[in-house]
Amino acid sequence: MILVPTLMSVVWELRAFCRYVCPVSVFIGPYSRMSFLSLRNKSQVICNQCKPHFCLKGNANGWACPYGINVGEMKENTDCGLCLECIRSCSYDNVSLYIRPFGMERGTRNLSEAWLTMAIFMVAIIYSILYLGPWPVVRDYVNIIDKHNWGLFGIYSLVMWSLVLIIVPGIFYFLAIIGTRISKIKSSIREVFLEYARSLLPFGLMLWIAFVIPMLFVNVTFIIQSASDPFGWGWDFFGTANIPWHQFLPQFIPWFQAILVLTGLYLSLRNIRKSWISCQMKRQQLFWFCLPVSLLFTTVAVVMLFFFTN
Repeated sequence: MILVPTLMSVVWELRAFCRYVCPVSVFIGPYSRMSFLSLRNKSQVICNQCKPHFCLKGNANGWACPYGINVGEMKENTDCGLCLECIRSCSYDNVSLYIRPFGMERGTRNLSEAWLTMAIFMVAIIYSILYLGPWPVVRDYVNIIDKHNWGLFGIYSLVMWSLVLIIVPGIFYFLAIIGTRISKIKSSIREVFLEYARSLLPFGLMLWIAFVIPMLFVNVTFIIQSASDPFGWGWDFFGTANIPWHQFLPQFIPWFQAILVLTGLYLSLRNIRKSWISCQMKRQQLFWFCLPVSLLFTTVAVVMLFFFTN
């Protein structure tokens, strides 16, 4: 993992591995749109008049953007790694960080990003059922190290990727057809499909956090122990190196998960509504447009609420 990025940086442009190959970037890129922070220019006029493009190419004050971004053309967070080099390199002091409401960015630029958004949303649900559910027989399907169940793992892979790449996108496309016809809007089915997909971002992020919370709380004791003995050298700075293991607030975990599910549902419903208010739809058209995907989101939220709290 160290050699490949190094070799790629020699042959191609900066951060080529991060931008085109890294699976972590694929995962966090869409969800960076939900961030409270955004890096943008202060004045578009100044950017339009700037010919050297110091933010992109760098100068004596700062490095070139490792992600190949011109701040004057940047409208969303997806490709930016927030290294802040452009703040240093901009000779016109025209780049700044802004604080904004959570989950307000709703961009999905193309079908591949829409597919990616639906994929990571569905994987969050699959992983939650697989690793947090009370069904050990389901976990046997992926336990190829201990069980050597390659046949079961093949079935799991087939089912999972069929859901992620075919069935779920197919459901969204079908809902886009329904939403377009019953609302009688003039937008294409493709545009509606993209809008439905991008509204998934907040819901998907909250489901991932709900999935991670039990694992995080399990390791709180380890974090406290490590604070006293960070290198395992027998130190005990705070008297916590040998405390017994216990799960942190186990009785509250389902409540936290339920709050996250409801928060994700609210933000996704809000985004799907806001995205089309500017299109000057009539109130009745907006209702029928939002109805199909809203019913889907609500159904998923109810199922996940029962799963996390039961």
